[in-house]
Amino acid sequence: MTQEQDKVKKSRRRFLSIGLLAGASLLAGKVAAQTDPVVENTGGKKIKMLTPDGQLVEVDENVLALTKQKSKATNQDILNWSTTHGKTKA
Repeated sequence: MTQEQDKVKKSRRRFLSIGLLAGASLLAGKVAAQTDPVVENTGGKKIKMLTPDGQLVEVDENVLALTKQKSKATNQDILNWSTTHGKTKA
């Protein structure tokens, strides 16, 4: 083989190895993003609750307090949103 052919083979190998490493790192990042984040145990009181599918879970009282601060949408809010964001007739 000539030196030029060796350079071409090395550059192709380098390109493929960089591409495979980049693809693997993107895949690993996507998998890590889809996993549930670890919630710190603050040592607070745990409350037992049922999920919509019937499983019993223990929830920290502090997390439950954070969800109570949010307000739910009223029926009027939903109707206003649906009329403003609904499909327009052309």
